[in-house]
Amino acid sequence: MRKQAILAVGLALVFVASFTQVCVSAERDLVLRGVHEAAIDLPRVLFLLKRQADGPALGSGGRLGVNYAFLDTGGSGVLLSRETANLLGVGVEPNARFVDIGIGGDEYFDVSEPLYIGLADYEEKNPHDSAVYKILGPGRVQVKRESAGLLGQPLDIMGVPVMAGRVVVLDSGATNNLGFFAAEIKEPGDPSIPKVDLTVALRFENFLNPNNPKNIRPLPSLSYNPVIDNIVIGYRGKQSKGNWLFDTGATVSFISTDQAKRIGLIGKNGRPLVTQAFSVPVGGIGAIVQIPGFEIEGLTVPTLSGRNLVYDKPRLGVHDISYFDEDEGKFVTLDGVFGSNFLCATASMEDLLSLDIGQTIFEKIVLDMRQGLLGFDINDGYRQP
Repeated sequence: MRKQAILAVGLALVFVASFTQVCVSAERDLVLRGVHEAAIDLPRVLFLLKRQADGPALGSGGRLGVNYAFLDTGGSGVLLSRETANLLGVGVEPNARFVDIGIGGDEYFDVSEPLYIGLADYEEKNPHDSAVYKILGPGRVQVKRESAGLLGQPLDIMGVPVMAGRVVVLDSGATNNLGFFAAEIKEPGDPSIPKVDLTVALRFENFLNPNNPKNIRPLPSLSYNPVIDNIVIGYRGKQSKGNWLFDTGATVSFISTDQAKRIGLIGKNGRPLVTQAFSVPVGGIGAIVQIPGFEIEGLTVPTLSGRNLVYDKPRLGVHDISYFDEDEGKFVTLDGVFGSNFLCATASMEDLLSLDIGQTIFEKIVLDMRQGLLGFDINDGYRQP
């Protein structure tokens, strides 16, 4: 499953920075205010591809080119754009086909030859040196069948398979100064992994549908996706609890129509019962869709320390993403998607001429994919209880 949420808007002309406000409730919860609906950036890594672990990088010739991809915990596999596959000379398996589901529905993909993937920190100082890349694999990846076109942006996605069993460190603090949301993948026990102040438990869920009759093997390498359980949303005295996909590839976080109905945002007929706060086009697998958004009163994430992580007046999209659960034998709709706007600096999409930037209190985000832990390293400038 992949729901890469990319904002289909241009850059704003004026940036107005505003710090996310933080306070501590009587219950010692960490309460964040001023978090907007759209992440400034998505986590990025540098990558290369090889046919043999000790062989040359594809497309390098006499000099290694620099390629980057978004690091996406909502991606069950690795996805190459048609442009990148052509540029690097990636071969595909004849007649193989893989069907993936995303924010806009099903999409068909080619399946690559076996490949090794090399990964490096997006801020790596020597990106042309293949020795700085950590080599993983081999495995097969999804290859987009169509090009992005003149008005589109080719997207390369590194999903859960490259993170499995490892620790991901995201530089969320850099986005406060409009820097890149740089990502680095480390081995467990690496002494350079930052210590964190709050930790959220993750559970890995099987969203895979390998037996889809539309698939033609061999299939790409796939992994389970992380989920945050028991997230509570509230609005005008109504509450609803759900299990949300943790998706670093989502620019905008959103809830299902069922969750929206439970707290009174929309009626049984699907029509809004309250004033819509924003509307934004997001795209990825399947198509670009227009998502309506609403401002609710609160969103609470339980942590392992007993303190809740509370987002005050968060702004959420409403959209259904359904997948076929092979164990249950039926389609299941996600309760919600916890995206990168809850991890880094954010933007309000109400007025594109004056883009209000909400700065994050988080310095680093540490994602331990081996132990199933999501850690938040809070900037030392903020007082903690």
